[in-house]
Amino acid sequence: MSGHALVVGGTHGLGRVVSERFLARGCRVTVLARKVPADAALAARVAHVAVDLETLRDGAAPVAAAVAHAGPLNYLVFCQRYRGQGDPWQGELQVSLSATDLLIRAAAAQFAHDGDRAIAVVSSVYAEFVGGSQPASYHVAKAGLNQLVKFYAWRLGPQGVRVNAVMPLTYLKQESQDHYLKNTALMDLYRRFVPLGRIGSADDSANLIDFLCSDKAAFITGQATFVDGGVSIVWPEELARGLTGI
Repeated sequence: MSGHALVVGGTHGLGRVVSERFLARGCRVTVLARKVPADAALAARVAHVAVDLETLRDGAAPVAAAVAHAGPLNYLVFCQRYRGQGDPWQGELQVSLSATDLLIRAAAAQFAHDGDRAIAVVSSVYAEFVGGSQPASYHVAKAGLNQLVKFYAWRLGPQGVRVNAVMPLTYLKQESQDHYLKNTALMDLYRRFVPLGRIGSADDSANLIDFLCSDKAAFITGQATFVDGGVSIVWPEELARGLTGI
């Protein structure tokens, strides 16, 4: 399979895994990020368009640069995460939500006219649930992404572009897996409260994105899918009883 995949935040974490998946499928890959991938092997295989999502006000230039280098888009995947030091409300909404909207609007006219075409957005379980590990801005931005997905699924459907979201639970990625794997108590907690009995990995979310960005998902659009090992199906009372042994 060939084509052009544009991955926003495609240099590390889940974005890096997604970029590698597209490369394995024979796609041309462009990553939008502030810096060139630190991994020299990845950097040698992808095109890089420098962009600071915190200050982005128009998505036309970075999208045009990607298309000029590798041709019309087949896939657009959003894996960015706000990690700035400024106001978390403004920063999170800008990087996660506004930048996504700006880039989708700019990309709408840059998709190929035929072949498989799709957009995938990495949201979070916090789009629908509440937790103290993330601020209010994160919850609001992720919920907004899910609604944005529905809007653009409707808007871009007539031109054959599917738009879907994935909602991961906390997952292991290359950059942070040692912290989790060395914490025996934390790993035991995930085994106890996740129905599938383990913490997730970046590959779990990448597998779903790989599917959604393929013709196997040709009639799926406007959906937000949990990647949480079944946690979202468990009633909180049952979870509490199980963890406390009551």
